[in-house]
Amino acid sequence: MPQHERPARALTLSDGAPGIALLHLEHGSGDDRALRTAHRWLSDAVGLAHAAPEYVAQAAPGLYRGVPALSFAMTRAAVVAGRPLRAAERLAGHVRAYARALVARERRRRPQDGECVSAGTYDVISGLTGLGAHLLDGRGRGCDTLAEVLTALTALTEPLRVDGRALPGWWTGPGGAAEGEPVSGPCAGHARAGLAHGAPGPLALLALAWEAGATVPGHERAVRVLAEWLMGIRQHGAEGSWWPRTLVLGPGGAAVPRETGPGRPSWCHGTVGIARALFLAGRALDVPEWREGAVDAWRTALASARRTHDGPVGARLTDAGLCHGWSGVLQATWRMADDTGDAALRAELPWLAERVLDLADIDDHFGLLPPLAHGEHTSDPAGFLTGAAGVALALHTFATDTAPVTRWDRALLLA
Repeated sequence: MPQHERPARALTLSDGAPGIALLHLEHGSGDDRALRTAHRWLSDAVGLAHAAPEYVAQAAPGLYRGVPALSFAMTRAAVVAGRPLRAAERLAGHVRAYARALVARERRRRPQDGECVSAGTYDVISGLTGLGAHLLDGRGRGCDTLAEVLTALTALTEPLRVDGRALPGWWTGPGGAAEGEPVSGPCAGHARAGLAHGAPGPLALLALAWEAGATVPGHERAVRVLAEWLMGIRQHGAEGSWWPRTLVLGPGGAAVPRETGPGRPSWCHGTVGIARALFLAGRALDVPEWREGAVDAWRTALASARRTHDGPVGARLTDAGLCHGWSGVLQATWRMADDTGDAALRAELPWLAERVLDLADIDDHFGLLPPLAHGEHTSDPAGFLTGAAGVALALHTFATDTAPVTRWDRALLLA
């Protein structure tokens, strides 16, 4: 198999060399051996970019693939090195170009004519939110581009008007278009509520940018629109509040939850990702109701996770990874406990770490049961988003009880 087709050598944050390098960079701040290992992974990624330019050219312009993925890892290397790195600065210029191109594409969309956005245009993994998170870290030279990204995400909160009715501006059409291209026909579409691909992603970025003093016209209003939408779609049951994963159009034309009950408390689509975005918004604009709603839903989700842990497989998390596994819940809960000082959340951390370690396998090359396949795709067991590198990073946060030196979880919009 060619090198660039092997996930562990691919130029991605999710499965490839840049994401794996993040683990060694985090350890490298106090360990020269780890730093040398990180350097080898980064060198491998740079070599891939030179050896397989067609792979780089075909990669989606989001944070998790191609040049932006390598750029994100290189900026973490600069943090550990304590000085600017020429390679990081060069790559950052390419990231700004990708972001401007995606902004220009979004400007061509016609929401007034019912043309929907695609999740790949604005989400954390493939779109403007992920690129904006990276630009927020190094906004010295990229302030103008960051402002363009924030402006585009702010505009996304303007309603989509179709046949006399208003839908959320982030309503996604039924699909069929190329990734990142606008699509028409909202009647068969949906609005996603998860952090990875839905409205909480832009909300988290806008909140973090607000706190960093990177603001644009309409910024505060956009945060309020997104946060109030999340508050409005909360569902309430006997055990507490929860969020649906997706909203669709009901028989009467109103947006209604597709799910009838809470799902898994994962980072990508579940309560912990959604609640983290809502909390960040409440912290940024000092809205206690949002912060308290986020913490209450978090407690409910963790209590449910305890109850279902020994129940049917379909109702619980079944892998260790950051994206849809226990490590993502662990890292997000550590961030929330650290920010809020909430004793109940902090008390859950050892139990969450145990759930991660339940999936350890000393006979596996990477010390974990391999991630589950999703359709025809199997994530690399060494990777950042679903594999061992991300698991080790979350366990490192828990074990040291210290915020990541490299702030690697900026890639998850957790901080």
